[in-house]
Amino acid sequence: MKIGIIHGFVGGGGGTETTLLTLIDALVEHKHTVNLYTVSKPTIQLPKIKVQSVFPFHLPAFGLYQRYLESKLTEKAQNDDLIIQVSGGLAIPNRKGQKIIIYCHHDFRNETEKDITKYKGVWSAYYKPYYTLSQKFVSQIGDENIILVANSRLIQDSLKDRFGKDSIVIYPPVDVDMFKNDMNKEPRVLTISRYSQEKNLEFAIDALNEIDTQYTIIGNTKTRVNELYYESLSTKIKNGKSTGKTLLKNIERSKVIDNLKRSKVYFHASPETFGISVVESIAAGCIPIVPNNSAHVETVPFDVLRYEPNDKRDAKEKIKKALSGEYDNLLTQLRNSIGAYGKDTFKKSMTNFIENIGS
Repeated sequence: MKIGIIHGFVGGGGGTETTLLTLIDALVEHKHTVNLYTVSKPTIQLPKIKVQSVFPFHLPAFGLYQRYLESKLTEKAQNDDLIIQVSGGLAIPNRKGQKIIIYCHHDFRNETEKDITKYKGVWSAYYKPYYTLSQKFVSQIGDENIILVANSRLIQDSLKDRFGKDSIVIYPPVDVDMFKNDMNKEPRVLTISRYSQEKNLEFAIDALNEIDTQYTIIGNTKTRVNELYYESLSTKIKNGKSTGKTLLKNIERSKVIDNLKRSKVYFHASPETFGISVVESIAAGCIPIVPNNSAHVETVPFDVLRYEPNDKRDAKEKIKKALSGEYDNLLTQLRNSIGAYGKDTFKKSMTNFIENIGS
């Protein structure tokens, strides 16, 4: 089958990109012809497939504009048998009868609920095209050729509630096998997160500020906005009273894995529609401490490991107990709970689903 894949930017890492690269591997292994359509030229090599980009360079700014251009990439894929929108953006088939699978990392809430009437002049011109497109997408989302795959039960339920649209759940791929060997844990805490305001990292720093332990945040800075947020967090740590708090950005994957293997506790501060880093931390033998909301209820199936959102006192108490070994008895059950999130499971589920649609 000739399959067109849409993904605006490739090379920044993160869970969405892990999903993309694993899907490409699966489709190539099954002898499908894969065409990847992007807005910016990928910053990593993708030798097994054909890549077409709007710009022959990386575009680091104008995120909304990039998402608008990403939605128009279906025009380039009109000769493909099937389109897969992997990054979860808005997409409508350009050719009548052409099927498109949208892998939903979210429920399109931001795209469909934003009030743009408050913007005037140049900002109105900036926002209007994308949100006009979002209204068109919502009006057509019931079309039988638009097929939704949810990345969690949380998103599946929300899509059904918001649009009356059924979807299936295929969890994102997590390379759980890389952590099979026993690891020597140190009394330290780790967070892995994009440096972005919605990740609530100020709260994470505050929660760890009065705990005498090594704490590291690892994340990427894809855009200037990410970089500015990283700088503000660096200032916050420098002005704080505690020591042993470290921020790392854009580091090699091998170093991320090493930090996971050495850390005893993994701490997360924001809601997630799935949370690949949380599952990776469980695979690495960490005790996850996460907010009691969103898909964390699926990926961390023990109430005692989930704190009340934005309750610093509750979070601190659970982190301290995790560091002391109070939750170590849950490690085996935690590892057993992540079997459904492996890369092989994702590959098999996605290829079976795609081939059934294309048959």
